[in-house]
Amino acid sequence: MPLVPMDQEREKELVLEARTSMDAFAELYDYYVDGIYGYVLRRVGNASDAEDITARTFEKALGGIGDFKWKGASFCSWLVRIAANCVIDHYRREGRAKMVDLEEVLPLLEASDNPTSGVEREEERRLLLRAIHGLPERYRTVIELKFVDDLDSQVIADTIGCTKGNLAVRLHRALKALRREIERLEKEGLR
Repeated sequence: MPLVPMDQEREKELVLEARTSMDAFAELYDYYVDGIYGYVLRRVGNASDAEDITARTFEKALGGIGDFKWKGASFCSWLVRIAANCVIDHYRREGRAKMVDLEEVLPLLEASDNPTSGVEREEERRLLLRAIHGLPERYRTVIELKFVDDLDSQVIADTIGCTKGNLAVRLHRALKALRREIERLEKEGLR
C-alpha cells in the first residue's frame, strides 16, 4: 500500500473540480484511500482504528477542499498531514502517550508471499528494530516515511515542512545514525 502521488496536472484538475463535484472527489478518494489507510495502519497497528481514522481523514479533506491552496505542496502531501493529525487526535482521545511500536506492526509491513528465511533473518530484524527504536524521533520519522511508508521524497518533504534538498540531508544523517546504532548494538552483543 505505498502512497504514490497522482500525476500533478490530473491532481490539480480533480482538486479544482472536487470543490463542486463529488465525482471528482471520489476519484481522488479512490486513488489515495489505500495509501492513506496503509500509512495510518502502520501508526496505529489496529485495522478498525485505521479504518475510522482513514474515514475521518477523507471527511476532513472533503470539508476543507474549498480552502485547499496550492503552495508548492501536493494534495497528496495535504492528505498525509491531515492523516497524521488525525492519528495524533486519536492518541489524545485514547489517552495514549506514544505511537504504536514498530515490532507490533512488523507483520503488516512484510509481504505475505515472502516467508521468513530462518534464524538469521529474525536476528537481523530484531537488531534493526532495536536500532530504529534507539534513534531520535526526527531520524526515526524520516526513515519510517521513506522506507516503511514508501512515500515519495517530495511528499515527505512537504509533510515534514522542508525542501527536498534538506530532506536528503536529513535522510543521510538518519541512515548514518542508524548505522552507528546498529554497530553499537552489535558491539555490545545486543542482537
